[in-house]
Amino acid sequence: MKRAPSTSLALAAGLFSVLLVNVEVQAQSCPALSTLASSCRNNDCEAELGENAQNCPEDCADPGSQLMAYYTQSMTCAPAPIYEPLSVAELQDDIRAVVSSGLKVKPAGTSHSATSIICGDDGAAVVRSTHLTGIGPVESFETHGHTVNVEAGVEINDLQEHLAAQGYSHGFGATGFGGISVGGAIATGAHGSSLQSSSTISSAVVALDVVGPDGQLTTYSEGTTGVSDPNLWAALKTNLGLLGYVVRARLKLEPQFNVAMEVRYVDETTFVADGGVASAVAGCDYVFLTWFPGQDEVQLLCGARTGNPVDSPYAQNQLFTPNLSGLETTFAVPGLQAGMCNKGLQCNIEGTRLSLYRDQPPLVVTQGPEPLSPVVSRHTVLTGPSHRMITLQPEKFLDNQPSFSQLEYEGALPFSQIQAAVQYLNSIYNRDDICQPLIGTIMRFDTADAGLLISSNHARNGIAHGEQMVHLEFVEYWGYGLDDAGLEAHVNTPYREIIIHLVDNFDYWPHWGKNDEWVFELASLQARNAPEVASFNQAIAQLDPYGVFSNQFTRNAGFAAPQEGGDFAQAYYGPCAALDSDGDGISDCADKAPNRFSGMYARIDDLGFGDGFFADGSCGVADNWNEMKGNFGAEQAQNMRAGWDYASENHDYTTHTFNWSPAWSGNAGNWNRSWEVMFSAEFVAPATGRYCFGTDNGSPGTSIITGRNSCSSVWINKAQVAEVGYNASPRRPSGCVDMVAGQSYRYDLYNRHHNANVSNSFVSHPSWCYGGSEDCVPQQALDQNDFIAKPDTGNF
Repeated sequence: MKRAPSTSLALAAGLFSVLLVNVEVQAQSCPALSTLASSCRNNDCEAELGENAQNCPEDCADPGSQLMAYYTQSMTCAPAPIYEPLSVAELQDDIRAVVSSGLKVKPAGTSHSATSIICGDDGAAVVRSTHLTGIGPVESFETHGHTVNVEAGVEINDLQEHLAAQGYSHGFGATGFGGISVGGAIATGAHGSSLQSSSTISSAVVALDVVGPDGQLTTYSEGTTGVSDPNLWAALKTNLGLLGYVVRARLKLEPQFNVAMEVRYVDETTFVADGGVASAVAGCDYVFLTWFPGQDEVQLLCGARTGNPVDSPYAQNQLFTPNLSGLETTFAVPGLQAGMCNKGLQCNIEGTRLSLYRDQPPLVVTQGPEPLSPVVSRHTVLTGPSHRMITLQPEKFLDNQPSFSQLEYEGALPFSQIQAAVQYLNSIYNRDDICQPLIGTIMRFDTADAGLLISSNHARNGIAHGEQMVHLEFVEYWGYGLDDAGLEAHVNTPYREIIIHLVDNFDYWPHWGKNDEWVFELASLQARNAPEVASFNQAIAQLDPYGVFSNQFTRNAGFAAPQEGGDFAQAYYGPCAALDSDGDGISDCADKAPNRFSGMYARIDDLGFGDGFFADGSCGVADNWNEMKGNFGAEQAQNMRAGWDYASENHDYTTHTFNWSPAWSGNAGNWNRSWEVMFSAEFVAPATGRYCFGTDNGSPGTSIITGRNSCSSVWINKAQVAEVGYNASPRRPSGCVDMVAGQSYRYDLYNRHHNANVSNSFVSHPSWCYGGSEDCVPQQALDQNDFIAKPDTGNF
C-alpha cells in the first residue's frame, strides 16, 4: 500500500514538517529534534552546543590521530599514530619503524568502510595510502594485452578519468561512488554492477605489490602465484588488509566503450510477482535499481554497451544529486532526524525523494568536463562514455548534498534466489509500513568468480563460476544522539531481523566494507563460511603469522594468525630491534637518523599570572623569531620524543595527563596558570613540492574561554607561517612553503597558555600536509621520525 503520495512537491515542504512534529513524537526517547542534526558537519567543534568527539566526530574528532569512517557516526577509531608516506619507499621505512618498535600496522585508504575493520588494535600505527597516487602506463603483462599498475591511494574516479583519456576502461567493475581508493576497494571486494561479467574489482587484479611486516616488497601475480599457490592468490585479491600492505595493484583493462542508459520505472506489484526482477532488468548490461517500498515503485538505471556515438562528451549520471536549494539543503538532515522518529514524515520524505527523481532525471549533459560544471539538460535516455555513466564524481556528489551518517547493510546472493528474497522483503515492508527515505532498497548485479576466496561474489558451494548474482543493500539514516536502544529501535529495525533471515535462509554473503559488527559475528554465518575462512587463515599463516596486520574486527570474524602475541619485532628484525643508539625510542634499524635524537627540542617557561596577557589574536610577545626565542631562559629544556600534540584541562603541565615523552621532571614554581613552550626541530623534506603547516590550540573564539587564553604559531626557517589565537580568522590558519627533497628546514612550534583554570587552555594540535604542486589542508600529525631535535647551535 502506498504510504505517501508521489507528488511533485518541493523538498522544503516535506522537511519543514520537522517544525510540526507532534507532541507524541517529541515525548519518545528518539531525539527527533536533535541540535546536532543541524550543527554538526560544519567543520567547527561547538562545545557550547554540546558537540564532542563522541556525538559529533565529523567536527570534533582529530583527523590527525583518529581514523573516521566515511559515515562518521558509524565508526571513529581511538587515537593512534597516523603515517602518510609520500612514496612506496617511505612506506617501507614507516612499516620498518613501526614493526621494529613492537607496534602493529593498520593499512588505511579512504576509510569508506563502516565498521571497526578500519581501526587498528590498541598500540597499532595507521599507515594511510593518501599520497600513493601514481598510475603507470597501459602495457601488456603476462597473458593480458592491456593492464595498468596503480598505487593503492588512487581513487576510482581519478583512475577512470585517466584511463578514458587514453581510450581504456576497467569495465563495469568501477564502484558507484568514485571517491574510494583502489587499495581499499580490492581489500574489501568492492563492486559496480553488471549482468554480463564480474563487477567486483578484485576480479580485474592480475598482480599485487605487497609490503610485508619485514618492510620488504614482494610481487604476486596471476601467472606466478596464481599457478604455484592458487589459494594464496585468491586470498590476496580480497585481502582485508591482513596479508601485508598492498601498495600497488595491476588491473586488466578493456577498450573504452559507450553506454546507452535509460531510466525505467516498474510498479511494485509487477516487481514482486514471480519473474518480476528478471523482467525489470531484461536487456541491461548495467543496472542500478532502487525500490521505494513506501511508494510501491521501483526505479532503475538500465545501461547497455553500444557502438553508437555519445549524445555529448559531457553526458553523465548524477544519481543521488538532485538540484537542492539552499533552504532544502539546510532542512534535509533535520528532516531525516525527525523522520527517524515519525513514520509519516519518513514516508513523506521518501515520496519527495522519488518525486525529485521524476522531476529531475539523473542523466544529464553538463556545460563542460569539470565535475561541478552546470547542468545544461536532463534526460531519461542518454548515451555517454562508460566511466561517466556508471560512477558518480565525488566532487559533484559532495557539492550540495548534506553529508550525514547512515547504516548500510549489504550482501550478495545468487540471482536464482532474488525473487524469493524480494517477496520476503515485501512481506516485512508491508507488515511494518516501512519507508526508506534515503535511496530505498538497492540492487546491483554481478557474476560469481571462482578465482576469488572471500569476496561477496566468490563462487562457492551451490554457486557456480559465472552464475549471475545480486548485491542487495539497505540504507538507513543514522541519527544523532541515539543510545544503543535508540539505534536498535529506530535504525536497526527491521533490518536486524531481515539480515538474520537472509543469512539463515539464502546464500547471502555480507559485504566486508558495509554492515554492522554483529553481522560478521553471527554463529550461523561463521559456521557456513568456515571453509573459506580456514583457507584464508592458511594465507595469513604464510604472510603474517604474527598478526601484525590483524585487528579485533578480523579476529571476531574468525580470521586468525597462528603466532599472534609473539615477539614479531625480534622475529623480523633480530637484535637490531633492541638497539636505540640515540635514545629516542626508535630502533636503529628503522630510525631515519639513528645517531641523532628524532623528535623535538623543547623549552618551557613560567609566564607568571597574567604575564604578557593579550587580546588581539596574536602572540604579541613574539612578533619575530628572535623575540619569541628571547622569551625563554634556562628554566627547563630537553629532547622530546612526543608531547607537542597535547590536550588537557589539568592545571599542572607536569601532570601525567599530558603525553610528554619523556615527562617533565618538575617546574621552577607555580606554573599552573600560565606558561609557554617552544619546540624546535630539523625537518628533512621527504619529497620536492608544496608543504603546508598549521596548528590548532583550541582557542578560535572571542571569549576568555575560547579565545583569549592562548596563542600558537608555527615557524619555518624562522619565518612565521601560521598563527592562531583570539578571534583568529580562519580559525585554523595554515601557511605553505616550497621545499626540496633531502634538504633540511628549521621547524618551530610556539604555544603560549594563560589562565589554565578555564577549559580549553592546554591544547596543541600541530599538523602538516604535502600537496605536491598545490596547497593542501594540514591534517597530518607530526611524525617523530621526520624531525630531529635541535637546540640552537651554529647557524641553525
